[in-house]
Amino acid sequence: MEENTVEVRMGDMQIASAPARLVTRALGSCLGITLYNSARKLGAMAHPMLPDIDKARMKSNPHRYVNSVIRKMVEDLEKLGITKNNLTAKLFGGAHMFSFITADSILNVGEKNIAMAKAVFEESAVKIVAEEVGGTFGRTIELNLENGKVLVDTISWGRKEI
Repeated sequence: MEENTVEVRMGDMQIASAPARLVTRALGSCLGITLYNSARKLGAMAHPMLPDIDKARMKSNPHRYVNSVIRKMVEDLEKLGITKNNLTAKLFGGAHMFSFITADSILNVGEKNIAMAKAVFEESAVKIVAEEVGGTFGRTIELNLENGKVLVDTISWGRKEI
């Protein structure tokens, strides 16, 4: 791992500024969520696994849940002096990883994660400027805090910058 790379593990959230890069790996049905402020070259990345902390039995780690981690990311960035209208969001992951799980199944976690993220961002008035979600393949993402671009790496489709 490079010196300026901050690893975001499953069920984790990190905030960093340029020249650092935020990276999360092995996004399947989990989401990779980025928030970025271009003026300060500051951003956050989260790797939540499940959609809704309110329906969870164990609530000890709010970073595991889409709705709570997005609110925490926005709150923490506001504490650093960045207002919501100066943030842009990008979403990745939310794949349908197992063919035996039907699209309308309660086990289709990827779709539920995507829907929850969109609802929370709409509620918080943070604009989603790009997304690469769904599909049937995993992803690794890297947020370049110099320019806000995200490198998406997949086995199925190769690499691209969003």
